[in-house]
Amino acid sequence: MTKTVIVLGAGSGFGLAIARAFSQAGAHPVLVARNPQRLQTLTEQLHMEGLAADWIAADATDPEQTASMFQQVTRQFGRPQTLIYNVANTTLDGPLTTPTPQIQQRLNTNVIGAITTSRQFLDLAPTDLPRNILFTGGGAAHHPDKTTTTLSLTKAALRSYTLSLADAFHGTNTYVGLITIQGIAGTSEAMRPANVAQVYVKAVNTRSTAEIFYPGTTANSPSEFDQLRKLSANPDQLHDFLASHPSAATFIQNHPEFLDASDPSH
Repeated sequence: MTKTVIVLGAGSGFGLAIARAFSQAGAHPVLVARNPQRLQTLTEQLHMEGLAADWIAADATDPEQTASMFQQVTRQFGRPQTLIYNVANTTLDGPLTTPTPQIQQRLNTNVIGAITTSRQFLDLAPTDLPRNILFTGGGAAHHPDKTTTTLSLTKAALRSYTLSLADAFHGTNTYVGLITIQGIAGTSEAMRPANVAQVYVKAVNTRSTAEIFYPGTTANSPSEFDQLRKLSANPDQLHDFLASHPSAATFIQNHPEFLDASDPSH
């Protein structure tokens, strides 16, 4: 029986890499996100690599769309055995500036969508076979600061829910895990999407730990954000680093306020 893996939040970074890693391991990934054109492009890329994959467009924050997606997956590929919730709004902000409706929207994306889709998945997944739910967490859950307020609070809420859900299914054939990513994509060899993706494959194979930290085995200190800020103290070092790590350069370009908070001790 082909194991169907739903990758919810399948973008061109970690999402695509996760789908590729599972397909290479013999599973059948279904890429899910809002943009059908992007999904088709990503799926065709995997097909060109000789890998099995399909896609379905759905908004993770719309329960009707995700319910329809799960039904379509079941009709076409059988009941899925693994759900990966890789959806996140990672916008940076401070504790006093973001309008509360925007905070609510990000909470819906980062947490409520995870709760809803995991419940829908559990209603469909076969109970007589091992089934897996993996959530993408982040180091911000452990290191809140004045530039990561909403990201930190939503990742902390997601962490709390995941660990509660894992406890509820402890000792059963349902594995629930949180992959706490402690870095920014492309900023090191460890943070290459292909290497991060292998953590997800290993997690469903070992099915032993509710929270998996990566890189490392515990919450890092200083955080990935403080590590990046420290580079800003030396403009030449920062320039060289960003030149060789385009993902980090894009992050800084999109969040110019990030380096303004250059004192990691606050």
